[in-house]
Amino acid sequence: MDSLLGSSQANPPTRRRRLIPYLIIALVSLVLGGVVMVILIPYVSTSRPSWSSYGDVGAPSLRPEGRSTPDILAARPAVMVATDEVSQSRRTALVKAVEQVSPAVVSIIATQFVRQRGFTTLFDDPIFGRFLAIPREYLQEVPSSGSGVVISREGYVLTNAHVIQNAQRIRVVLTDGRTLESRLIGTNETADLAVLKVNADGLAFAPLGRSSDLMVGEWAIAIGNPLGLALDDAKPAVTVGVVSAVGRDFSRESGDSQAVYRDMIQTDAAINPGNSGGPLVNAAGEVIGINTFIISESGGSEGIGFAIPIDHAKKVVGELIKFGKPREVWTGLSVMNISWLLAENLGIRDRRGVLINGVARNSPAARAGLRVMDVIREVNGKRIQNRDNLEETLYGTLVGDDIRLLIERAGRPMTVTLRTEEGS
Repeated sequence: MDSLLGSSQANPPTRRRRLIPYLIIALVSLVLGGVVMVILIPYVSTSRPSWSSYGDVGAPSLRPEGRSTPDILAARPAVMVATDEVSQSRRTALVKAVEQVSPAVVSIIATQFVRQRGFTTLFDDPIFGRFLAIPREYLQEVPSSGSGVVISREGYVLTNAHVIQNAQRIRVVLTDGRTLESRLIGTNETADLAVLKVNADGLAFAPLGRSSDLMVGEWAIAIGNPLGLALDDAKPAVTVGVVSAVGRDFSRESGDSQAVYRDMIQTDAAINPGNSGGPLVNAAGEVIGINTFIISESGGSEGIGFAIPIDHAKKVVGELIKFGKPREVWTGLSVMNISWLLAENLGIRDRRGVLINGVARNSPAARAGLRVMDVIREVNGKRIQNRDNLEETLYGTLVGDDIRLLIERAGRPMTVTLRTEEGS
């Protein structure tokens, strides 16, 4: 009995000691829970914050009072950017240049009517109709497209000659969607340029810059309609690059004519099919060239495109508007190759160049002071090898052009300037 009584007296203190850790844990949990609730109470409030609560001082709330706002609409980035400053930084000089010129860029639809032969059935029967058919001829429309640019408020449109070549009908589509019939003013196939005329009110026209002071590496913007007839949208597309090089010379034959390209502008701005005839623009929003062709192995743009310099295009346009066609150029000069025998007899050490063997009286050559026996070494800074080379260099020269000649007279170098005139 004593043992039992002694055991019962010792148990209660032992149980209390075992409960103490649990009481401490419970107390700590209550304290921590209270702290967490104090922290979270402001964030579990049923009222939603307005836009101005995120730091836009003075910004009005965009949520009507008493109307709940979905979380996805109420959410706002923690870091806000000054939208006005971003918008201003996006409107670069290139964007402004495009805005200035794009309204004047047009799509050109050139249509040829090709004579075809076929048959006309006497009645529509899928089986016997073909046995009662008669032959007939008809004209089929074959449209092609390119680009152009309005260059004056009078409605003159500049484009490439190859864009409207052999076309019997030429339509111009403005960026506002209007389609206008155009009149062909004239073409210069050698320069690969053509001038059209449209009549419409409120025509936008592009300012013409100059190509004589272009800098390699400056911005170049090609604008045109590369999609042509594939998309019912008259708004032009834009590609951007730089002026890759200047002063490139080319010549190529197209059918019965030969096109000669002088001092071409090279650019890596993409020039795609349909861009021909569209403007090449500088960062100031001025037309500096007319996009013309590319060099590519794949047929698509590979960053080697060429544009006719606007300084030359201006001369061609002025002549076509005034005379309707390019005038024949006269120099009054006759030349020959320098043979071994001529070189030995005349004491000419270098056979490269051409020998002047005739100067017409009262001609541009005579007025420039050229004489028989003068040797022409350079034309406009380009070295002359022979007579064919001289003709190729002068090919495409317009009436009124100044030609700088480096000549050799009695062994002494001289520089003269010859101004071309109209021939008969």
